[in-house]
Amino acid sequence: MTTRKSVPSREQFPITNYKDLRLRKPRADWRVGKAEKWIADVLGLPEEAVQLMLPAGGRRARADKTIGALRRDWQASKER
Repeated sequence: MTTRKSVPSREQFPITNYKDLRLRKPRADWRVGKAEKWIADVLGLPEEAVQLMLPAGGRRARADKTIGALRRDWQASKER
């Protein structure tokens, strides 16, 4: 039986060069609220610092909206 290696925390290895940080895009089935928290955690920012916005009106996206739906909204606004 193999054991999983634990991932070191940000406190153990603080980010000193953001070019070395590989931030992948959130999955389409994630909710906006989860994605905002994940991005803030990876970058070491407070949760309030990351806000995903709607294309029309510049309002903040609802936390229960999926990332896939938000991407479709942005794509549709570019095609207009």
